[in-house]
Amino acid sequence: MREGRPSLVELVSPGTSALLLVDMQNDFVSPQGKMAEWGFNLSQVQSIVTSLKRLLDEARRCGAFVIHTAMINDARQNPLSWYAFWGEPEVALPESWGSQHIPELRPLESEVVINKYTYGAFFGTNLDTILRRKGITTVIVTGTGPNICAGDTLHQAFALGYHVIAVSDCLASFSKKGEEFNEQLRAVAMYLVENHYGTVLTSRELVELWRGRSKCSSKTS
Repeated sequence: MREGRPSLVELVSPGTSALLLVDMQNDFVSPQGKMAEWGFNLSQVQSIVTSLKRLLDEARRCGAFVIHTAMINDARQNPLSWYAFWGEPEVALPESWGSQHIPELRPLESEVVINKYTYGAFFGTNLDTILRRKGITTVIVTGTGPNICAGDTLHQAFALGYHVIAVSDCLASFSKKGEEFNEQLRAVAMYLVENHYGTVLTSRELVELWRGRSKCSSKTS
């Protein structure tokens, strides 16, 4: 371990960690959503729902700070570059079914939901302020797009001084090129994290680290 680097147990301590669920919304996950309609292969996204639900339940039991993000497409609030690229909004429209979180991962009333209008969760939002007020030093990222939305969130968190954890089996890529290409995208994203700015864990490894702490073990016993 490099000098001054926290141990893994310290990094993921529930008291100083936030679990971010990035854009687990109907339009990005459901077979009836807009991305599926447009021909994107969502098999990997759908496959992480069960493991992410288990991780979310564990985070709630252990007292980790939970934050959900929601991509919202609103021509009045998206950047001009976004509008120029995507055109008139069609996906995850404000207050639409597509913008809602899937039922399995619906936020509790006590949990923070960050609406964002571009890929990363920090740009143009108050996420950084919320995390610093809570004394959060580590951001644990899950959800959609480790090369896009979750990926930008990881990059931005690291640039702002947070320790970053990518949960490999709770992150999923989607593309029009099929399952094999989706796996390649996720593998590249995990390679970049572990070799350049963060730590990659499985949900099982993360839960074991949490359960090794007395506060969490007492809640799960």
